[in-house]
Amino acid sequence: MTAVTDNGSPARRARRPRSARRALIPAVALALTLTACSGGGTGPASTAPGAAGNGSGGTLRVGTNQQFDDWETVTKQNSTFTSLVYESLLGVAPDGFTLRPQLATGWQETPLRIDFTLRTGVVFHDGTPFDAQAVVTNLERIRKTPSQYRGQLSAIGQISAVDPTRVRIDLRRPAPSLLTNLARLGMYMVSPKALAAGDWRTSGTGTGPWRFDPKASTKGLRTVVTSFDKYYDKASVGPARVEITQINDPDSLYNALRAGQLDVVWTTPPLAERADKEGMKSTSFPSVLWHLQMYDTEGTFKDKEFRQAVCHAMNPQDYVDAALGGKGKVPLQRFPAGQPGHTASAGGYPHDLDKARELMAGLGGGKRKFTLISYDTQRTIAELFRSQLAKIGVEVELQLPNFPQFLSTYQNGKYPAAILSDGSRSGAYDYYIRKFAPDAPGNPLKVRYPAIDAAAAEGLAATTPGARDAAWQKMSKIVNDEALDCGYFDYTGFWAYNPKKVGNIVSTTNDVAVFRYRDARVTG
Repeated sequence: MTAVTDNGSPARRARRPRSARRALIPAVALALTLTACSGGGTGPASTAPGAAGNGSGGTLRVGTNQQFDDWETVTKQNSTFTSLVYESLLGVAPDGFTLRPQLATGWQETPLRIDFTLRTGVVFHDGTPFDAQAVVTNLERIRKTPSQYRGQLSAIGQISAVDPTRVRIDLRRPAPSLLTNLARLGMYMVSPKALAAGDWRTSGTGTGPWRFDPKASTKGLRTVVTSFDKYYDKASVGPARVEITQINDPDSLYNALRAGQLDVVWTTPPLAERADKEGMKSTSFPSVLWHLQMYDTEGTFKDKEFRQAVCHAMNPQDYVDAALGGKGKVPLQRFPAGQPGHTASAGGYPHDLDKARELMAGLGGGKRKFTLISYDTQRTIAELFRSQLAKIGVEVELQLPNFPQFLSTYQNGKYPAAILSDGSRSGAYDYYIRKFAPDAPGNPLKVRYPAIDAAAAEGLAATTPGARDAAWQKMSKIVNDEALDCGYFDYTGFWAYNPKKVGNIVSTTNDVAVFRYRDARVTG
């Protein structure tokens, strides 16, 4: 049994990146857009530091390429907006996998049961008390609503409110990733009153440190939230007010930062470098882990030696240098040290052309060819991959549709390979069910991996954390030895900011398109 108790207040994390489009906005038009966004509010344009409890107070002005549509929680691919108003039972530390208490202050876990102790004195923005029944209502809604998050609760048999401050989840089978998944953006708690009224998509009624200000907001241009006066932990919250302006073009976002219209903006590697030279600052973080997806391991990639040769021929550092300004790590295995599944015995496949050519020679020569699907804005990475494989005599044909077309086709079973993330590093079991299980979305050809299935079954049957981790390490070792996964590199996210206005811009690993708003401090 594992028991965890903490009174900290961590931030949320989210899931998947969205590609920026390039649509230049003239400076005059941008200025008019920002001016238009600033009108119609009920509050002041800025708030003096010190206005939000013991935090720094002030107004945090953020620029993003993400677009706001509504406050629904289960349809979002990131938490750019939802993390402002909603919270989950659990939070995640900046490392991307260490769990911290949030609306739950403690939990006890056995293979077939999880008991949560809830935080007291918490209310939703509409005054509805947060209690065990609110948790049951929200989790049952997620279980019944078709979405990518519904399947994460499939192992649950029953959710019960033991009393107002305790929730019990009984499982039909072991669910090693359930605790981690309950910290994800799709598991946010929404006011039961708003759910019953059917207006949660427009009201955004959560328990978070800020509440939505619709009168100060302009849909499609700016989203404004202001300090929630009944928030249970005001001292931990930096800004009293957050304004998020939506502009698709990174150059226009950066120009708004330089002009003093915004304090923090999503940006690109070249603009991040420029910011550091022009009196601004930049920060970067691993937003997701990318790697080579070898789907067709019964056809194109049937030979282990060919998979190993391809892995050794790849040089992910080239991708990081060319596409991400050199910012990003190149790990040799899927799981970082400290996370279940990491094993010192998995040496990975460092770039080694001599070894790759030796492996190809052992296959008897002959021309090999396959198609790699990527998308138009990732042409640099795809072209580098093609040139790397050409050095060992492998011809790679590229298909580069636009991003929406890519999303609708890359896992349709037609393509043998792609380079991208198949989900955040949420846990070893999730890795299995997303990539190697017979019905995994990352296994579109339904290839069977009996040894991996056996290791996963061993992990599910384990009754102690040590035995469980040993099983996931076994799975990682099989994946490594068989060269079923490789070419890992951090797909880096970038923020540029004005250090005279704000500080402490901290992101969470694998939490795309967002930083930890509550940790930011407005200084000017």
